[in-house]
Amino acid sequence: MAALPAPRLALEEALRTAGFEIVLALPEQAPMDEQWAAVEASPAEVVFVCGGDGTLRDGAERLIRTGQIFAPLPGGTMNRVCTRLGLAEEAVAAARRYRPGAVIGLDAATANGHLFLYQSVVGAPTRLMRFRERQRGSGTRGWLPLAFALLRELFRPSSRGLSVRLRQGRRARGHAAVVTMPLPESTQGLTLALARPQGPRGRLRQAWRWFRGRLSEDPDVTMREGERLAVHAPSNWLRLSLDGETRLTAPPVRFRLHRRALRLLAPPGGA
Repeated sequence: MAALPAPRLALEEALRTAGFEIVLALPEQAPMDEQWAAVEASPAEVVFVCGGDGTLRDGAERLIRTGQIFAPLPGGTMNRVCTRLGLAEEAVAAARRYRPGAVIGLDAATANGHLFLYQSVVGAPTRLMRFRERQRGSGTRGWLPLAFALLRELFRPSSRGLSVRLRQGRRARGHAAVVTMPLPESTQGLTLALARPQGPRGRLRQAWRWFRGRLSEDPDVTMREGERLAVHAPSNWLRLSLDGETRLTAPPVRFRLHRRALRLLAPPGGA
């Protein structure tokens, strides 16, 4: 699915060598809805989806409905889902290591009913994510407007419009909530980090720790864990990101962990 980072013939050859029979090969430039309509009408048992986190999220959401087996391949700007599954960093290399047979259940989560596989963000940072999506494919020139947008965000007056209910009826407030999936095979629940930075320096520090996956270490972050979580706000609409792709939703944003919701072809391991 989607445009591949390597020639399609090389990927098909890698899958045949690994023992798969290809019953449907889709044109790389076909519209995504057209590709998925063909997949759903096909006899394919396993569907290989190549792309970044957003493309994989969309594929997983569709395959949960069809019951077909999900086999992700890395191929986008951000490949955190594939990294967590221990896949090789390049699509053809990852395809060579898959083998037919073992199917496992992969946890997924929803935010107001919308699925994600790695992380969802509510609040201020989603403005930058939306801006980044607009600049995608514009090359080096696209980074300059993004840098200006980042500076504006750093010096924007801090909002405490989001709130999360803690134990014993207490509430924590902040300007951004980051909800992250547990690691595969983990028994932990979703983790929610509610950020309340103190000024531009605090925002920059938290952004750096978020990028490194260490936001929970920040002193201005409140943490919650659970299989069901909720983020409240007084506004009519909130911007929500799902594995890097943004949309609008009405508050509260209710998160739910779904154990073993997705049929996954057993990951072949790293490079």
